[in-house]
Amino acid sequence: MTSHEFASVSALTGRVKFVPRPAPVPVYVAVVLSILAAKALILYLMGNDVTCACGVKLWLNDATGPENSKQIADWYSLSHLIAGMLFAAVMWWTSRRWPLGWMIVAAAAFSMGWEVIENTPWIIGHFGQSEIGANYSGDTIVNSLSDSVFVLVGFVAALRLPLFVVLALGLAAEAAVTFAINDGLILSTLRFVGGLF
Repeated sequence: MTSHEFASVSALTGRVKFVPRPAPVPVYVAVVLSILAAKALILYLMGNDVTCACGVKLWLNDATGPENSKQIADWYSLSHLIAGMLFAAVMWWTSRRWPLGWMIVAAAAFSMGWEVIENTPWIIGHFGQSEIGANYSGDTIVNSLSDSVFVLVGFVAALRLPLFVVLALGLAAEAAVTFAINDGLILSTLRFVGGLF
């Protein structure tokens, strides 16, 4: 392998961009699992429950009750799917020469950061001020890990499927969440930004 496989020059800035060396698949799997385990430990140390005291469900349809973000999947899982697609666009724009495995690792790290911030008292309190988030008290660890899986699925799908399919899936998912629970990635972002001012 030659050095040009591990560095590229940006046409816009002329700077050399870092491109990690490819690694065996078990390395990627181990790093992703380590990131997910670290996230679970951080959330546990932050006081998040592993599962809901009400039991474990595969799907929760109610976005406003006390089980919100406590079960394996819910309407917000689709928002995490879309977030993975959007992060894929960022990685394609900034790091498209990276091996797919390291891009997936980056997506796992992105998801970890998002989930940890999302479960801080400030964010929980901020969303708790809205009517739809009045009962939100943070994610269970099971829900958070599931959210990361949805991010990774959306991420890989966005890199592998044709652009028109990705756009159609993303728009359909956002429309489904918006119409089902009057929320979604766009509305949550607008409410969050609006609540800051």
